Amino acid sequence: MEPRKIKVVLHRPQSAENVGAVARALKNFGLSRLSIVAPAAWAGPPRSGGPGTAGEDVMARARRTARKAAELLDAAELHGDLRAALGAATWTCGTTSREVEGRPRLDPRALAAEVVRRSAAGEVALVFGEERRGLSDAELELCQAVCTIPTTAAYDSMNLAQAVAVVAYELRMADPRAALSAGPAEEPARHATVEALWARASALLGHAGYLNPQNPEHILADFRRLLARADPTQREVELLVAAIRALERQLRLGADRDGGTS
Repeated sequence: MEPRKIKVVLHRPQSAENVGAVARALKNFGLSRLSIVAPAAWAGPPRSGGPGTAGEDVMARARRTARKAAELLDAAELHGDLRAALGAATWTCGTTSREVEGRPRLDPRALAAEVVRRSAAGEVALVFGEERRGLSDAELELCQAVCTIPTTAAYDSMNLAQAVAVVAYELRMADPRAALSAGPAEEPARHATVEALWARASALLGHAGYLNPQNPEHILADFRRLLARADPTQREVELLVAAIRALERQLRLGADRDGGTS
C-alpha cells in the first residue's frame, strides 16, 4: 500500500477536538494526508470573539489536541466543497451507517483490501461526514462505494475520530498482496474529470428535454452508478467529454443555421 495515495476527507467537521484527534489517529497508523471541507461558519468570527476567523480558531484548538501530530493539520488541504476536495481522486468511499442504493457496501476490513488494490493505480479518498448528520445522499452520490462500521444496533453512532481510527487501523493491517490484483494499467478516471463529464451531460440532456428540470439528478444518479460499475479509465472519460463537446458544437451550429434562415 502507498500511504501517500490515501487521503482522508473530513466533510464539514464541527469539533476542533475531533479534528485534532483524527490527526493523531492518522499518525498512529502511518497516514498523513488530510483534507477538510470547511463549514460555512469557519469564515465568520471565532466564538471566543478574538482576532482572526472561526476556522483559524478551530485549527489552533485542534493543534493542541493533536499534540505531536499537529504537522498533519499544518499540511491539511482546506476546501470549500466536497467536489473540490475529491479532485484528483480516482476512487472514493464514503462512510455511513445507511444502505445506499447502487453502491457496494464494505466493512472496514473489506475497504482496506480495496484501498490497497486501488491505491496501486491512483489516489483514493475516504470521506467522513460531520458529527451530527454524517454524509447526505447527494454527498454519497460522489462516492463509488460506502463503508459501514459494524456497530451494535443498540448504539450505532460513532465518534468521528474513533471511526477514522478504526478504518486507519484496518488499512495498517491490510495484506499488501491485494495490490497484485490491481485493475487496468491505465490511469483510472479522476474525480474532477468525471464531474466535468456530468456537468456537461446534465446541461446537454437538459437542453434536449431529456431531464426533468425540477429534478435533473434523478436520472443522472442512475447514470453515475452505471459509470461507477464500469470503472472507466481517465482516457475513456476524456473521450466521453470530447463526444459531448462535439454534440454541443453541432447543436450550436444547428441553432445558428435555424436562426439565419428564419
